Amino acid sequence: MANEFLINQSLIKDLLKYQDNELCGLVFTNKWINKNFGKSTISNNLGHYFEYLATGSLPKSGVIPIPENTKQYDILKKQVEYLKYLFETKGINITESGLDIQVDNKWIGTLDIVANWKNIFLDENIYLDPKNKSYQVIIDLKYSGLLENKYSEFGWETESLTSNKRTLLQALHYKFLYWKKYGVNIPFFFFVFDSKTPKLMKPIHINISEEQLIQHEFYLEKAKKFFEHNLKIGFKPKPDYKRCIECDYIDICLFKEDVPKEIININL
Repeated sequence: MANEFLINQSLIKDLLKYQDNELCGLVFTNKWINKNFGKSTISNNLGHYFEYLATGSLPKSGVIPIPENTKQYDILKKQVEYLKYLFETKGINITESGLDIQVDNKWIGTLDIVANWKNIFLDENIYLDPKNKSYQVIIDLKYSGLLENKYSEFGWETESLTSNKRTLLQALHYKFLYWKKYGVNIPFFFFVFDSKTPKLMKPIHINISEEQLIQHEFYLEKAKKFFEHNLKIGFKPKPDYKRCIECDYIDICLFKEDVPKEIININL
């Protein structure tokens, strides 16, 4: 049964959350085993719509999510126009969008953009693999209102980003897939566009060496074994009051915690 599953970076992130007791095993099972992915958040819908307007790529559901109000739509549309202006100004030419890569019948992922960006290699901080004859780079698009947030796991404050292992996992995994498939170590960038202020964005280069890509494959094998082990014994429920009251399955769950366990005591 486990051989039917291809491991992507989102599954690995949820495995990490489960291991860290931040995700209930029943939610994990419904999502990844039963393929019941639930409702997408407003911010996710905005991100999917931004990517659709920018590259034409559809989300996995195949449904185009429409922003809920006019203000959101106006800002998003301006940011898409700015993205196109930015790409033209910087000399970024998209060669692939929504590129699905599968490796060794085990690892999988979808790259937002693979582009030709010759000018970027004038920067001494950007490594040019001698095999990268067409000056290819990977660009992952993000649409977020948390450009300077250092506390949220979805925040993009620059100094704290190095400690956000789940965000960096995406960069590592996508770059690994391309390297493993095509034998070329090409640069990876997050392009984070602000959802509140038009023309505000952050281009973030994640510097990853070939040695780190090799280590990532060992890490993937460990994650796969952890996944397969828990698949056999069953992912355990990990009820938590704050998570449970927002869970889609609260009405049918036998393990839920829908009232606070402890009284908060304050001494004056």
